[in-house]
Amino acid sequence: MSHRFPAVAASASRPSLHLTIVSLIVGALTLASAGCSLFGAKSNSANPPTEQQLESYATQQTALRDNASNPGGATQQSCDQLAAATPGVEELRINQGAVESRQWTLIGNGSEHRWVFVKAPDASAGGWAPKPGLDKLDFQPPVDPALASGSSHFLAYAPVQSQSLAESEKSDAIRGVFGAPQGEFTWRGRKYSYTLTPELPCFPQLQ
Repeated sequence: MSHRFPAVAASASRPSLHLTIVSLIVGALTLASAGCSLFGAKSNSANPPTEQQLESYATQQTALRDNASNPGGATQQSCDQLAAATPGVEELRINQGAVESRQWTLIGNGSEHRWVFVKAPDASAGGWAPKPGLDKLDFQPPVDPALASGSSHFLAYAPVQSQSLAESEKSDAIRGVFGAPQGEFTWRGRKYSYTLTPELPCFPQLQ
């Protein structure tokens, strides 16, 4: 199936991924500093930290580092799976009352993957192209309410009934990083499940 897809949405400014990562890293370093100080104080007392406490602290710090590098919360394994089996992803918006969309895909290698939009022949310089007829896809539930807020949303989709290993892997990738399916639509006689999210997970966008 081609990843080009009818869509809807409204553009909106979102917090910079870079600023989010920086904030998380600063928070993690602050907590790490406080934790080291706490354990240092205990080590000079008659009750040093137990092995279980040290393991719990190490696990907490690992989680903080993971969140700093991946604010969406997906695990590295899930992100690797997404890179290996990227599903259909369309960004939807409503622009001056008209439905527009642009397709996104992943390029790169390993942890160096980046999200990049695919410019269609009829698209603007920013990759946006008109996509009327969203109602013909019979979204259940409709996506219009999410788009009416003025924000663009990313719609990840895959066939409900997989007909190949590749389709099955794409469905698994969606569940792993975008979340559980939120609804279904029909395209060319096949049912597709979809998930809407305000951000692209795992990897930064190519600027």
